[in-house]
This record gives sequence, C-alpha cells and structure tokens, in this order.
Amino acid sequence: MFKWQRIVFVIFFCLLLIILQSRNKELSTPFKGLIGNVLNPVVYFASSILSSTSSIWDSYVHLIGVQEENDEMKKELDRINLENSLLRERLIVTEHLESFLKFNKVFDFSTVPANVIGLGDGFLKSIVIDRGSIDGVLKNDPVIGFNGLVGKVTDVYLKSSKVELILAASSNVSVINSKTRAFGIVRGDGAGGIWVDFYDRLDNVSIGDNFITSGLGKLFPKGIPIGQVSEIEVSNKGLFKKVTIKQFEDFYKLENVFIIKDFKE
Repeated sequence: MFKWQRIVFVIFFCLLLIILQSRNKELSTPFKGLIGNVLNPVVYFASSILSSTSSIWDSYVHLIGVQEENDEMKKELDRINLENSLLRERLIVTEHLESFLKFNKVFDFSTVPANVIGLGDGFLKSIVIDRGSIDGVLKNDPVIGFNGLVGKVTDVYLKSSKVELILAASSNVSVINSKTRAFGIVRGDGAGGIWVDFYDRLDNVSIGDNFITSGLGKLFPKGIPIGQVSEIEVSNKGLFKKVTIKQFEDFYKLENVFIIKDFKE
C-alpha cells in the first residue's frame, strides 16, 4: 500500500511540474519533449535560486564597498576638521597679536613674548612662563597681556620665570583714575578680584571709571590698563573709600604674555 502511495505522489509531482512548465511559455528551456516537461521546471527554480543568491552576494559586496568609501570619507572629514581647528587657532592668535600691536604702539617700550606653562602658588597668585635669564628676563620686570597688566616677575630661572599676578593679596600697584586723576594702590583680594586701597573718599569716582598704572615707584610704565570700577564702598569713618575693580585681563584664559623691557621711567 505504501509503495503505491509513493508512485501516486511521483506521478502527481510530475504532472505539477508539467503544468507549471506549460503556463510559463517564455521560459528558456534547455530540454525538449517529455523530459523537458519534467526537468525544465527544476532547472527554472534552480536558476531562480542561484540568481537570487548572486543578487544578494552582489548587494553584500556593494555594501562592503560603500562602507569602505564611508570610512575613507570619515577620515578625510576628520583631517579637514583638524585643519580647520588649527586655522581657527591661528586666526585667534593673529587677532590677539594685531590687538597687542595696536596696544604696544601707544607705549615706548620693547617686549619679550612668553607662553604660560604652569601655575605657581595657586592659579590666582602666580604663573610660570617659558622665558628666563637666558632670554634677558630680570626680577621685577613688568608683565602684560593682550588687554592690560598681568603682574611682575618675582623669580628668574635659566629658561623660565615666576610671575606674581596683580590678583595676589601681596601685590601692590600704584594706579590712577584716568578720568579724575586720583591715585590709589591696587591690591589683589586673593580670590580672583582686585580693589583700590588708599583712595581719596572725597574723589568723585564713578562706576565705569578706568584705572591705569600711575608710573609712581618706577616699577610699571605709566598708562597700562588695569580695570574698570564695578563697585564703590564709602565708610562714614576714615579718609579713604574702597573701590572694587573688574580687571581687563581675563586671568582664567591667560595663555600668552609679554615681558616689558627697556621702558622709560
């Protein structure tokens, strides 16, 4: 009984293949006649499977090629971004130098450029620069930035120097109100700010007044910008008022400085 079922199944399968063959008139068939009717559908389906497999492989190879192209494009984009970053940095430095050249034309002194390479006794007290005795740096040389006074050299080594910032509590700079011409002493508060001590309480100082170095004491050239008045405190007692100044130089972004040499006292 089972043998007859298999025979019937084979006959049914052959008839099915013949029907499929007869319905596909445009099928290019390698076999003719009854054998063709049996074998051609098998060849057709096998060809379809091989064609699909080939298409999938071609797509895979194409995707691999696209991925490699994307990787190369990403590398090129990274290189371009790096070059743009370097160009932007050069532009910033150039703008700073142009600003300093305009600033430097006003004064009669020469300068030695230096880079900030370290912090001394805390960021708000001192910095270390990459110029030393080999570059002609001397103790007490004034140091300025692109926008105003930074401090003075306190320790000199062969190829580096330590600079005390005007923010340090131990700093003392003689200053003058550029509008009223009243004198005072700028001191650091030790917390990133500066204020004017010994300032005449009768002087008509106002918020927004600019303070510059006075030239007294012959330590700093006269006229170096210091900062702008941001707060005024007047006491009922005493001869002086406390004037708080917002410094022009941004010490939190200090990268380059200039050591003043040969200024006329």
